[in-house]
Amino acid sequence: MELIQNAAKTFKKNFKGEAEYCGIAPGRVEVLGNHTDYNEGFILSAAIDREIILCGRKVAGNKATVFATSYGVKVSFDTTAPVLDTDNFWINYIQGVVSELAKIGIDIGGFEAVLDGNVPLGAGLSSSAALEVATLYFLQSIYGFEMNPVKIALTAQAAENNFVGMNCGILDQFSSTMGKKDHLVFLDCRDLDEYRHIPLGNNIELVIANTNAPHSLVDGAYNRLRECCFAAAEHYSQKLAPKKVTHLRDVTVEEMNANSDEIAEDVRKRAKHIITDNQRVLDGVAALEKGDLKTMGECMNLSHISSRDDFGNSCKELDIMMECAEGIDGLYGRRLSGGGFGGCTVNLVAADRAESFAEELAKRYKERSGIDAEMHICRAWDGAHAVKID
Repeated sequence: MELIQNAAKTFKKNFKGEAEYCGIAPGRVEVLGNHTDYNEGFILSAAIDREIILCGRKVAGNKATVFATSYGVKVSFDTTAPVLDTDNFWINYIQGVVSELAKIGIDIGGFEAVLDGNVPLGAGLSSSAALEVATLYFLQSIYGFEMNPVKIALTAQAAENNFVGMNCGILDQFSSTMGKKDHLVFLDCRDLDEYRHIPLGNNIELVIANTNAPHSLVDGAYNRLRECCFAAAEHYSQKLAPKKVTHLRDVTVEEMNANSDEIAEDVRKRAKHIITDNQRVLDGVAALEKGDLKTMGECMNLSHISSRDDFGNSCKELDIMMECAEGIDGLYGRRLSGGGFGGCTVNLVAADRAESFAEELAKRYKERSGIDAEMHICRAWDGAHAVKID
């Protein structure tokens, strides 16, 4: 609530009036299922108690103006003709949402807003997806269109794919929209209506350890991984015919082991990670439903090894962070989270040990890497919504 109050005060200072609505969306952390989303596979994720908010009001005309508190800048654009902004990249996530709404016949006029939040930037916690989702809830409030939560997630994803140019899957936006306190979100990326909330309990916290290694996904590395996955799916579609294979989701571990000899090594290894990580998600769900945190933690540990050795999206700093966590009291399991190549690890930790765990991990990581890490002790949290400001 303090975040909203501060944003409303900032709005009044910068726009000489009162904010009317606030769109609120949490960041997310991926707990199991790395790069499985665009392969139509399975994911376990959590919305976290860190949020992005867009707070403001509707105004006449077609000019949108947003003040970003983190950057201390005010940026405007024409809502009838959004154009990619190379100087203030954050505004493109808002412009992308406006652009996608226009494609489905929802025309957005003018608005003024303040962008604020406490999702750590650059840590792989999907501040961009949270911004897109918060924008949709804000615009829905001031312009009165109807859109269900699944459609909001899909529209936010399309904004990032089509306007920003990042070919992400649905994980980030869906997790931000569908989160539930003290639960993980289990998502079948082939059928979004089949999502479930899996109890994590209130005695577990997610310690998110930012390596402070460079973290950037809008480049060739992410798209190359996607290409390998789709190339592998095409290979298996031929080898396993007449079975229908459109994505790696359709290939079992046994089928992979029997039909991978003719694939290029890098493609084979990328496929192995996706296929085995899909199974680890299912194993993790089964474990959590029985309250078996030990097995869930083992699934997380194996997932990181697979990301490191087969998918190739870990890095030196992430691997050091993983090694430093070994043996610290309270830890059930850990792995890299998000796109990889930097960013953070997620650690499943007993709540009463979370603070001491985070302190010891930061100390060990500093000694090994020479880098000061950022530790965020988070709870699984509720998903996005909007509020009217009184």
